Amino acid sequence: STTLSWTPPTENEDGSPLMDLAGYKIYWGTTPGDYTHSAKINNAGITTYVVDNLNPGTYEFVATSFNADGVESDYSAPTTRVVN
Repeated sequence: STTLSWTPPTENEDGSPLMDLAGYKIYWGTTPGDYTHSAKINNAGITTYVVDNLNPGTYEFVATSFNADGVESDYSAPTTRVVN
């Protein structure tokens, strides 16, 4: 397993204040840019997520946030983790 953490966004992509943050989506996979797995977090107050049951290997993770209307942001910058 690996634990991911982040700082909640405070602005929309256009720079306006983010007033209706509803949650996050975490995406991951073993091929950079190809995210074959995902998890949805329907709570904007959560800022960590544990990804369990990972086979040994190198994984790339990205996250998005979404608002109350379900509008999802672009992917975050990727982060890589090695699972032994």
